[in-house]
Amino acid sequence: MFDLLGSQRRYRLAASCVAVAVLLLAISGELRGDDPVEIVLALHPARIDPFAAPPRLLPADPDLKPGNAAVVLNGLYAERLGVVLSWKENSNEVALLPVGDPRIGAFFVEPMIPDMIRSGRIRDADWNHPVHDDFANVYLGDMQTARMMVSYKLTIWIKQKLAEHDPAAAEEGIRTQLACARHIGNTPFLLTGLYAQSAGRLALDNLEYLVAEPGCPNYRWSLSVLPPFLFDAPRALEWQSRQLTLSLPTAKEGLPADHDVASWQQLTAEYFELTDDPKKPLSAAQRADLIARLAAYGRGELVRRDVVAADAAEALPPEAAVMRMLLTQFAEVGRKTRSAWSLPPEKAIKELQSIDRYVAEIASRVDGRSFFGESNLHSYLFSQSFSRRTAMLETVESLRHHAATHDGQLPVTLAELEYAARRDPVAGLPFTYVRGDRPTTASLSMPDIPGLPDDSQQRRTYKIEMVSP
Repeated sequence: MFDLLGSQRRYRLAASCVAVAVLLLAISGELRGDDPVEIVLALHPARIDPFAAPPRLLPADPDLKPGNAAVVLNGLYAERLGVVLSWKENSNEVALLPVGDPRIGAFFVEPMIPDMIRSGRIRDADWNHPVHDDFANVYLGDMQTARMMVSYKLTIWIKQKLAEHDPAAAEEGIRTQLACARHIGNTPFLLTGLYAQSAGRLALDNLEYLVAEPGCPNYRWSLSVLPPFLFDAPRALEWQSRQLTLSLPTAKEGLPADHDVASWQQLTAEYFELTDDPKKPLSAAQRADLIARLAAYGRGELVRRDVVAADAAEALPPEAAVMRMLLTQFAEVGRKTRSAWSLPPEKAIKELQSIDRYVAEIASRVDGRSFFGESNLHSYLFSQSFSRRTAMLETVESLRHHAATHDGQLPVTLAELEYAARRDPVAGLPFTYVRGDRPTTASLSMPDIPGLPDDSQQRRTYKIEMVSP
């Protein structure tokens, strides 16, 4: 099965669900209410120039060139293998060190950077994943390698340039990081869409360092045109909702007739082969017992949903009752999830909470065996955190402009800003702003999202100090 460390080769339906959970756990500390993120920003005032074209943080389409960026990104590892073998430390750990740490400066990534920049300037990325042939067995090792390069190796180079006080090069690195994150998101998988959002959030981490550089231009307009997602969310959700059917060879040409026992048995065998834990597969007896219990549940569900009449349900072979029930529920969860993501955040969150409860209820009826992956709500919140952070950084840039026009002083309230502060796009509330004891200090925090428990909130606070007029 495929996992986040790239130790195996395949996507696999069950593994993808686990991978999403591990991704959210590993790189979304902001989702933990007991671990709020506090960032200290020592900033220099910077005016917003209404007459100058703002620097682009994501290349515009007219500036892009034809080609296939996936080919360039895929070749990085193989063509620079000598560089990779020279690394003595884990680049993932080094990349997360603060700017100026000597371990960052000693890490050798320079030969990889020109090709990364080149890939970021290409319009398209076709990863050539054979999703129509065998969705569950698509090889994603290439995507994993590209993600590590874009997320961590490029971050190391950006921080090296920041330590050298070369903000122009650091800006180019951030622009490349966001562009390549968008390339990573150009796949039909929700998992790789989350990878893209993860790389984009690292780019925003690096931008927090950049805006603290003396002479750094104001990026308010640049941030305002960034998209909320670095992947095509409706497309990924559509594929996600069909992944079970697309992964079962017998189901690709349509479901068997109700009386075709052999075909239903084959379809059920394909399903268990797909979803079983390869380290602890069910024995024949365990599988037969599960099918018997699921068949009784499935017949009841099919009748309750008016899929079949009661007498027809009783006549279904056990495997037909199981698979028709599972495919019906899987499709329903997919439809509801796609619909929820299209709603305004407040309504989307309520719908996704309801979907997660529904999925948990199904799992409880089959001894906790989950057929539908991890929390739909957490995937949604993780994806939305990118737009929350860009809105927050926009407000920081409005504050820098205010300081530049008010002798380095910050406003008493956000209402005083010449360029209005953004509201949090998910919570729908203003960011929490408190000016400090001195007029050059303040704090800016994300508001809590209404209706979420404390352990699902995303929290981030900027401790701001203007260090020069």
